[in-house]
Amino acid sequence: MTEALGRQPEVAVLSDAMTRVVQSLRRIMKSIYFVDPAHSDTALAEAAETLAASIESAGTMKLRQTQTERHTRNPLSGSLNPMAPPVSFEYHADKVVSHVNFHEGYQGLPSCVHGGYVAALLDEVLGRTRHLTARNCVTGSLAVTYRKPTPLNTDLVVEARIVELFDRKMRVTGEITHDGVVTASAEAIFVFLDVEKFNALVSKARDASR
Repeated sequence: MTEALGRQPEVAVLSDAMTRVVQSLRRIMKSIYFVDPAHSDTALAEAAETLAASIESAGTMKLRQTQTERHTRNPLSGSLNPMAPPVSFEYHADKVVSHVNFHEGYQGLPSCVHGGYVAALLDEVLGRTRHLTARNCVTGSLAVTYRKPTPLNTDLVVEARIVELFDRKMRVTGEITHDGVVTASAEAIFVFLDVEKFNALVSKARDASR
């Protein structure tokens, strides 16, 4: 259940066809923002319904999947999840650096990333510092400070670093910047779990979601 120290976690490789599917679905999520709510196009609706049925019929996998497969489903970074914005991660000896770009589908205030996505992004990147410890963990607390609006359609950089490391938890800080200016920062506590406790926690959630 753990990754090697400082290494990027292994992720299942998408086929060329599924890469194209996800790219197209991301285009849809961006484009639909500009469609008039009153727009009436039966052919468009039928095409969307046909696409949905095709994807449903291709769904041969169960909820329980391997770790490398689950990484592709992540709502913030999954290569097979069209909800996830284009994002990359760099693992250094003392920090994790991420680059991301949000389109209009993530808008809160005009031209700004919704605050909920800002918080989720910080949780995701700060949480990835666990790969620098090669241990499993869960978020114990996350405190986000919104300093400036985080803009859409531009390159954002997120940095996260471990500032205190204990036997059972670690304290991590990080921030989102645009052109060198901090738009949001966070401090989090992540609680380490051994494999048995981690699996038990996941099993309870899995049972509840059936």
